[in-house]
Amino acid sequence: MKLISDSAIVTGAGQGIGMGIAARLMRDGANVLLFGRTQEKVEAAARELNQSMEGRTRAVPFAGNVIHAEDVAKALEVATREFGLPGILVNNAGTATLRPIIDLPEEEFDLVMDINLKGPFLFTQALAKALVAAKQPGSIVNISSLNQMAVTDGAAHYCASKAGLANFSKVAASELGRYGIRVNVVAPGAIRTPLAEGAGLTTGAMEREFLVRTPLGKPCGEPEDVAKVVSFLCSDLASWITGDTLAVDGGNHIRGLHSYADTLGITRPVES
Repeated sequence: MKLISDSAIVTGAGQGIGMGIAARLMRDGANVLLFGRTQEKVEAAARELNQSMEGRTRAVPFAGNVIHAEDVAKALEVATREFGLPGILVNNAGTATLRPIIDLPEEEFDLVMDINLKGPFLFTQALAKALVAAKQPGSIVNISSLNQMAVTDGAAHYCASKAGLANFSKVAASELGRYGIRVNVVAPGAIRTPLAEGAGLTTGAMEREFLVRTPLGKPCGEPEDVAKVVSFLCSDLASWITGDTLAVDGGNHIRGLHSYADTLGITRPVES
């Protein structure tokens, strides 16, 4: 398997799924700019990844915010200077909160939409412009969620952002295909990461609910399960795939989701 490019940007790469994706791309031959909001996290991730690669490929940390166009432009500039114009972009940065619609503040709705949808738009637009100008092909992978197709109580804003990302990706695939730029979506289910564990999404009652609804017999996957699929989509093996969504959820989408809010006990009754 050969990657489409030896230069990549991965957002939300300081830990969890993003760091796992970066590690896989590096093992498969790409140098990676690790984009994240926290300087300390992306620097620590870069040190760990560079040590594990022993000089075969490199990771460069970059601290920024995906919803700021100037940070996006600077990241692309740094990646191009360090490795050459990236032909691979993985829009992984995301955020989520759990709150019923009647209790959902407008600013919380906006924050989730901005990071999960505006961020991928800004990065996709910036890289697509550069690739088209350079007449260079590319592969863009947007990390969505099982929640783009299966909804759950308490996550209206999150589900809407991920469904929006899926349709944005289809339009991007349609518009950019003529330039040799492919755009696809990976939709993970429950994945064991520090953030997921800290939020109680992979333990206790939530873990039991996921186990019941996952045909492959495990409550959650690992970051590497997502990373392998992303690397495939950025390789020559996926040269005839664009505008698609690959669910990486152990089959959870077949059986649907439980109510996160009810399971975690955060839903309040509506007063008449």
